[in-house]
Amino acid sequence: MLTPALLAAEAIGQIAGGFARQEEIVNRLEMELQEQDMAYRQSISQAQSMTERLTLDFGASLRFGLASIDNAQGSSRTLRQYEANMYVVTKFDAGHTFFGNLRFLYNDWNAGDSPDGDGWLYPYGNRYWYELDTRALNMHNTGTPGDLNFNVRVGRQFINWNSGLAFSNDMYALLGTATWGQLSFTGLFGRTARSGLYDFDPSRPEYDSSTDRVYWGIKLAAEIAPEFAPYVSYLVQRDHNNDETVNTIFGPADFQYDSEYLSFGASGTLGPQLTYTLEVVHETGTTLSSPFTLPFTPVPQTTDSIDAWAGVLNLAYAFRNDTNARIDMSLAAGSGDDDRLTSAGTIGGNSPNTTDRSFNSLGYINTGLALAPQIANLMMLRVGGSTAIPIDMKRPNSLRVGADFFFFGKVNTDSPNSISTTDDRWIGWEMDWKLDWRIMTDVNFNLRYGVFFPGDAMPVGLDDARHFVYGGISYSF
Repeated sequence: MLTPALLAAEAIGQIAGGFARQEEIVNRLEMELQEQDMAYRQSISQAQSMTERLTLDFGASLRFGLASIDNAQGSSRTLRQYEANMYVVTKFDAGHTFFGNLRFLYNDWNAGDSPDGDGWLYPYGNRYWYELDTRALNMHNTGTPGDLNFNVRVGRQFINWNSGLAFSNDMYALLGTATWGQLSFTGLFGRTARSGLYDFDPSRPEYDSSTDRVYWGIKLAAEIAPEFAPYVSYLVQRDHNNDETVNTIFGPADFQYDSEYLSFGASGTLGPQLTYTLEVVHETGTTLSSPFTLPFTPVPQTTDSIDAWAGVLNLAYAFRNDTNARIDMSLAAGSGDDDRLTSAGTIGGNSPNTTDRSFNSLGYINTGLALAPQIANLMMLRVGGSTAIPIDMKRPNSLRVGADFFFFGKVNTDSPNSISTTDDRWIGWEMDWKLDWRIMTDVNFNLRYGVFFPGDAMPVGLDDARHFVYGGISYSF
């Protein structure tokens, strides 16, 4: 069992990362709703008949969001977000596409609630990219696709590598895919974008405002059958943050985390209504150890190897009815390291001259709204569903409601999580509710509510129920 002193030290070490994680959840929720709104606006435009070689679609939206978030100590923080988006999409001969999006987002916290202060999210240029699609180009020019097709996108874009375990964030990137028959080969090279991106190491200076990591990756996939489409990929991450040495009470601390992610996975359909995706990731690389070991003894840092893993299985069953109802289930787990005090930090991290077995990345999978733990040393079951409420027969999907139930445990009882825990296995469970209502074509309302109920692994003083409430309304034109 961890002593109260060690639990207090661990809680202090996790608090900065917890604040960042909560704000990241709000920003990701805003991003998800923004993407849904822009996709809806574009679908209306694309449904119209256009015969010109050059098409142009542009629009804008205004959104106000209000979030109330409980932190680990049970106190509530309130955030108001004011957001304006402008975007333009141009297409030429169907195969050349340019997309640009300006996003003006202002965070306004209640007095004393803000971890970083009120302010604008920079830069304002949120997404801008050019895409070449030779398949669409050939279809436009000749009416048939070619045997060998290329899709290349370059610019600031959102990259979700496979299931999102290894990387799921904004990036300045070149992403290209070559498709020949049932085979496809994908290549990626890019550098992380800074706005809205939070580094996985909360002990690193400017982890929540300045993250500089370079990635390159390759992926080979095969569409063997509708039931089975396997793939293998390799993603390399190199740390270019070049932070200055931090002087701590335990001595100087440097930061360098270089990692590689080898992934195996598959997707497909099991019958006409059930789909699945599966990914298993093996992480290797090198990291600098912590400048102290328990019981808080200063030690020289060493360069240690990484050997970690994570996996996720997603299932979705779609009903064939007018409500477009569906049921979802996810199983996910990631490895931890029992000689760490924090799961992701360099300070309080891996002990010198040992293998680091804690899985860390700039990835993201859905682990709920209220607790929102990282995948390191976590095992999770999610069961949920959603359905449309037919309040308007002309727009049967205008009102949609859903719920998710999460059950959390520890893979290794002696290893830390991204949230403070004891050496018990059962972390707790959470239920999240969501409502999306397109009141009119141009007006959309969204509501999210999550509540986490602690289990035996939540230490005394951090074992209260946690709540997350978000409401937002947008106007698009």
